[in-house]
Amino acid sequence: MSRPLTATVNLDAILSNYHYAKQLHPTCKAFAVVKSNAYGHGAIPVAKHMDKDVDAFAVASIEEAVALREEGIESPILLLEGVFEDAEWTQCEQYRFWVTIENERQLHSFLKSNLEIEKVFVKLDTGMHRLGVNQDTASEYVEALRESGKVEEVLLMTHFACADDLSDLATLNQLALFEQTRQKIGDIKSSVANSAAIMKWSVPEGGWIRPGIMMYGISPFAEISGAELGLTPAMTLRSKVISVRELNAGDRVGYGFDYQAEHAHRLATIAAGYGDGYPRNAASGTPVLIAGCSGELAGRVSMDMITARLSSDSASLKMGDEVVLWGEGLPVEEVAHWSNTIGYELVTRMTTRPNFVYFTEPN
Repeated sequence: MSRPLTATVNLDAILSNYHYAKQLHPTCKAFAVVKSNAYGHGAIPVAKHMDKDVDAFAVASIEEAVALREEGIESPILLLEGVFEDAEWTQCEQYRFWVTIENERQLHSFLKSNLEIEKVFVKLDTGMHRLGVNQDTASEYVEALRESGKVEEVLLMTHFACADDLSDLATLNQLALFEQTRQKIGDIKSSVANSAAIMKWSVPEGGWIRPGIMMYGISPFAEISGAELGLTPAMTLRSKVISVRELNAGDRVGYGFDYQAEHAHRLATIAAGYGDGYPRNAASGTPVLIAGCSGELAGRVSMDMITARLSSDSASLKMGDEVVLWGEGLPVEEVAHWSNTIGYELVTRMTTRPNFVYFTEPN
């Protein structure tokens, strides 16, 4: 019998969330962002399922892009951070990648090459100060790329720092700077909207949006789940109770004896731990579902196991009970809250140990 830890991924849910993003901005095309192994959901199976439906994919590195091409993915693929070495330009032409340019070295190495790229996105730093060129330089980059004759289309892009905080005016300031730059350049299509901006901000129409975390049914906003936003969560992480024991009042549990029983109850040991991607900093009290009933962690997360109790009467607890760690019936955002992190981190830190099962909805 194999270790009973399974991540089931609904591929149709991911595709449905992608189409929902497009419905919110019907004049825009949309990148399906599958970086970081499709946010932990599996880039190859996700991309294969979506290949005939998406406008393009987006990834973080050329290694991620090449892996998709070698698995037969035919849609355009954008390198969100551009190339890291000059030699990568040859692969960009060979595999028909679209590229982001955000610094002088990238620009000059491309212009010196004898290569052609269909679309190049010039990244503008509108205040996040992570990647991108300034307002004046962006205009110069666009002009140089257009005059090179090596690019079919040049576009302008940026990234928001605080789009997930609707009370923060930084997004409006970034949008204003972006629009000033776009007007200075003239006729140019844009790409500014990540998941939070797609759902809650007014962004330029007619360009490209970049749904990422929302595509997997997870909310980009604190204190609200993806389901509450009209998204369909794609992943459910399940395991089983592999051992049950009786605790007396005062008994302590796990590493550091972090949990102490206030009264006698049954304790479940579950096959899941931080070696699988479950958060080590999930505190006692973090919710789980055991045989469909409300439960909670009791003790520190180990590499391979967690311990939990039912929130009410524990007499029914038994070996083999199914446990939902997050997903169906238990939003990953809730587990992330108890772990002092965000849903993004929980799914992207998934390791290869869980058994991944992919399915589609019956017609």
